[in-house]
Amino acid sequence: MGWASGSELAESVWSLVRDHIPQRRRKEVALDLIDLFENMDCDTIEECEELCRDAERPTWRDEENPTLNEESNA
Repeated sequence: MGWASGSELAESVWSLVRDHIPQRRRKEVALDLIDLFENMDCDTIEECEELCRDAERPTWRDEENPTLNEESNA
């Protein structure tokens, strides 16, 4: 069973706390937050673009356009 509204909650939480997290720790905290939400069955976390970018994980846009993403990395 999925938890579609979890991505909205995760995005709201991240926008509240992001600026209070030092840049050097942002990836670690973002990954921890993603893990917490995914462990609670949130299956749309890739919709939280800023959170996923800070965690260096793909977003839904990256998954929709893998070749576009590969071209921008070249």
